[in-house]
Amino acid sequence: MAIDPKEINPERRLELIEKQNITVLGDDQVFIRRTPQGLIKSVKGAPTLKEAHGEIAVIEGKAMTTAKGFNSLNQIAGLSIITPEKLQLPNGEIVVNPYPIIDPESHTITKVWCKKIAIGYSPIGNLVITSATLLYDIRMYFIQDVMKKVQYNAGAGRVCLEQSLTDQEKATGVFLKIDGFLGVWADFNHKEILKAMNTFINKKQFAERNAQSICERLVMAKHPALSHAAFVDAQGNEKNRMARIPVVGFLHDFNKEQLMDIAGQAERGEEIVIGNEKVVRIDVTAEATREDVEADRDDEEFVSSGDPADSDPSISGFQGMMFEGGERF
Repeated sequence: MAIDPKEINPERRLELIEKQNITVLGDDQVFIRRTPQGLIKSVKGAPTLKEAHGEIAVIEGKAMTTAKGFNSLNQIAGLSIITPEKLQLPNGEIVVNPYPIIDPESHTITKVWCKKIAIGYSPIGNLVITSATLLYDIRMYFIQDVMKKVQYNAGAGRVCLEQSLTDQEKATGVFLKIDGFLGVWADFNHKEILKAMNTFINKKQFAERNAQSICERLVMAKHPALSHAAFVDAQGNEKNRMARIPVVGFLHDFNKEQLMDIAGQAERGEEIVIGNEKVVRIDVTAEATREDVEADRDDEEFVSSGDPADSDPSISGFQGMMFEGGERF
């Protein structure tokens, strides 16, 4: 856990600096450990994530670190995020990455497959590669959204069997199948259903960007350097909650070609050995949850939906310092 310099008396701080070769930067939240030659070896810090900056999202009482928040933490963790050119679908098909699935009737996106790889060091200093393959299913999110509208708004619709629909209901609404003949019917004339339709359209418009954002969040959340930051204990008033997250990062000297080579080996399922040490691999395939989708809306999506946009790009911690890590390829 990162040391809080505010809890250390001046004499003790000097002792730490002299004995452990630690440098205090900026707002006293970041420590740098150097090698005997004076090169940066590792970094410790505790950046403060802010809900007002879009770094935290509170969904149904749970405070989640958003993709923007993970990017802030990664300023210290130094993970390199790579987007492979290709990905393999569950059926074995090799496709372009990200891979959108188009509805043949409307010619709009219904799903997106996306893959990301994160390469970096764990808090104990061993090299770890995480790989995340994500399915972003816009239609399933729409069904969940409609279901919520129906649950809390009288007249918005009902859960029923398809065979029970009246001719009037068929003409004025839509039936969304959940399983077999069971589904939810929604009334197009109800204002809450119209809101859900507007959200559905926005999800289609920003599908690829949202899928990549959520996948980046997933791949960083699975890496040991940041796995503790997925859900946080946020304090403060609504819309202004904050959470301080300890992070440890190690400097590496891999160039772009080496990182791409490591990622390629991981893609091929090969055993990776660097410096006589076997690299740890963590692979995960997941579907974007409702919480993921709500937490990581594209900034432009807020504008499109009429919500206030959060355009503040500021990040806390580890500012103004060159650190080789956190690249995106």
